[in-house]
Amino acid sequence: MAALLARAVAACRPPAPFEPSEAPFWDDPHIAVGLLAAHLDETVPAASRPGAELDRAVAALAARGLAGPGVRVLDLGCGPGLLAVRLARLGCRVTGVDLSASSLDHARRAAAAEGLEIDYRRADFRELADVARYDVVLQSYGEMSTFAPEVRDDLLARVRRALVPGGAFVFDASRPRHHPPRGRRWEASPGGFWRPGPHLVLEERFVTPGPDGTQVACDQYVVVDAGADGGGGRVTTYRMWFHDHTPESLTAVLTAAGFAVEEVSGSLAGDPVTDDGEWLAVVARTA
Repeated sequence: MAALLARAVAACRPPAPFEPSEAPFWDDPHIAVGLLAAHLDETVPAASRPGAELDRAVAALAARGLAGPGVRVLDLGCGPGLLAVRLARLGCRVTGVDLSASSLDHARRAAAAEGLEIDYRRADFRELADVARYDVVLQSYGEMSTFAPEVRDDLLARVRRALVPGGAFVFDASRPRHHPPRGRRWEASPGGFWRPGPHLVLEERFVTPGPDGTQVACDQYVVVDAGADGGGGRVTTYRMWFHDHTPESLTAVLTAAGFAVEEVSGSLAGDPVTDDGEWLAVVARTA
């Protein structure tokens, strides 16, 4: 017990910038079940946006000519297909990519139930290798904010290659207001999101402000449980990183990556940017 406690205490340290988790998260079989439930529960703002917001986002895409019959759309991190199925209903030719097998299983069943043809692929979209294949690449719920700068820039290059000339990259990103500083939290669970059996969760947010109004935030979760064999115990650290942007910083990142920024708004539905808003949404074109 003393050794287990010592490991747990040692794990509760400030992480190095963009230090990764110690174990898989998105494709962990147990965690994936909880993630799918969060995607589908409109009262839980942790994985997907409510259906009404998704409807508004798709309507905004259609109004810009970025969704409609024959438009080729790549949905990065598609989850259970909540956006993909809405786009397919409009006649888009949709490809969805995600790491979670359980989310993709749900997405395929939902598409089949409506007779929609959507190409779902289980893959890490950071390894995207398609060339000049899509009219629109879409990424929602702030995933572009979760990568270290070098990973983000590599992904932007891959997205640019995957788009046809003049194609659009549409995504949203978190702002600093979305991740305010907060204290430590802990939870004791008989079984839940992180583990099927008894476990403790020690949670802390680390926030590092930048000189340009941006910030880097890390939500760190130290999970303590009995381990697979029940002996000795196990301590596992998961880290969720967020590079929160301003309109100016996000525009600079995209311009450096070879995109022309067409619009920066407060949401994928095109709401205006406000001082108290937590999100930015971008439409950027290939040159």
